[in-house]
Amino acid sequence: MTALPTDELSELDKRVLAFEHDRARHDRTKEAEIRVAFDMSPARYYQVLDRVIDLPAALAFDPQLVGRLQRLRHARTRARAARTFVAPAPDPREEER
Repeated sequence: MTALPTDELSELDKRVLAFEHDRARHDRTKEAEIRVAFDMSPARYYQVLDRVIDLPAALAFDPQLVGRLQRLRHARTRARAARTFVAPAPDPREEER
């Protein structure tokens, strides 16, 4: 596997960006289309997409799309970090036993 210079996008990178440009929604239809169009699982596709949107060449290729995808990723990351997990209250019936 040869590494590409940071100023070049692979054909897969370009296809992923084009796909995201055409399909902004994340739903079951998109998940099925990912499997057909890229022959990979949706989880793997989103790993590739996450890598691609960090490439300077991707930003040069489609700055508006890449900026939007980076903002969405940042918002999801903030939302996950803000979640609090509270232990469930003990069941009083458990103490009676």
